[in-house]
Amino acid sequence: MITLNRGEWSELYCVLFLLIKPKLEIVDENMNKITSELFEIKKILAETNFPLEYEIVHDSIVVYAVKDRINSYTRKEIDEYRNELYKKIITNTSISGSFAIESIEEFLRNFSLGQVLKAKNVSKEDIEVIAYDNNRKIESNLKYSIKSSLGSPATLLNSSNHTNFKYKVIGMNDDLMKKINSINTRTKLLDRLNCLYNNNCKIIYDSVVSENFLYNLKMIDTSMDKYIANTLLYSYSKNNKILKDIFINSNDFNDIKFAEKKLGDFLSAISFGFFPGTKWNGENAVNGGLLIVTDEGNVVVLDLVYYENTVRKYLINNTQLDSPSSTRYHMLEIFKEKNEYYFTLNLQVRYTRNFQNNIHT
Repeated sequence: MITLNRGEWSELYCVLFLLIKPKLEIVDENMNKITSELFEIKKILAETNFPLEYEIVHDSIVVYAVKDRINSYTRKEIDEYRNELYKKIITNTSISGSFAIESIEEFLRNFSLGQVLKAKNVSKEDIEVIAYDNNRKIESNLKYSIKSSLGSPATLLNSSNHTNFKYKVIGMNDDLMKKINSINTRTKLLDRLNCLYNNNCKIIYDSVVSENFLYNLKMIDTSMDKYIANTLLYSYSKNNKILKDIFINSNDFNDIKFAEKKLGDFLSAISFGFFPGTKWNGENAVNGGLLIVTDEGNVVVLDLVYYENTVRKYLINNTQLDSPSSTRYHMLEIFKEKNEYYFTLNLQVRYTRNFQNNIHT
């Protein structure tokens, strides 16, 4: 039995949707429709244990495995399974983990030969397509990241041991360290920071714990690690998570446009480019943009090919810092190294909300 979580089922749903509605509906940063006449999908490519290819031929969907034709479906058949999948996803909202969908199990066995159509953990792209570009009159190979509102708001950057930022505390002593580490209230991170400030301690950014993550941040901008470290500390001290606000307010930017450019560079890189634990070459793996599954089951596109600024605006205005487990990452637990006092905070970035239902045409 195939079991997936809502996000993974949403990736499969997106594939089925695009097979029956191959004209990509491009929207702006406010989810207003721009056009559906620019790109039309001809093939969807999937890398499982072996290559799978779904080709749209008039009103049929032809399935190939390692270039051999194995199945074909009418668009009506695919649409029926798409509707069934959508119903099952939205009726299983109380389930936080993986679940099976028995009513489409047999279809999936034939549709993908039992392979799970979901993105690999080590790739930024969730789907690859061959699409006809009506503007340039050519076929283009495009890779997209899929984000869905059928589950919890998606993450852009997941927390890990690589996303720890280290801070030095000036004015600390052993007794105060014990006092602060003993604070275990519901809002312990804010309370520990307030205790530091109330005791006239000074907090200074020290380093990014992961050398690879530091390298990647400096690939974006030589000061990006400092910008993000200031943002992260500010978010906990002010109990504010809205990324645009805290990025601007926690750094000495004299120009808002400059600040937004730097934030957009960061968000684009973590969305389409690198993983914190792997050294980045500066190139983006995703070249098509974001495929968004809305609440009502539509799939729309924030397009990187012709509307890159639109994608950046969306990222800037719709992201926040998340709160990873303070216990797991030992956040704001004061410790000593060579008679100096330090603590760490962990970075995770998430969309602020589920994507809008209504696409304005």
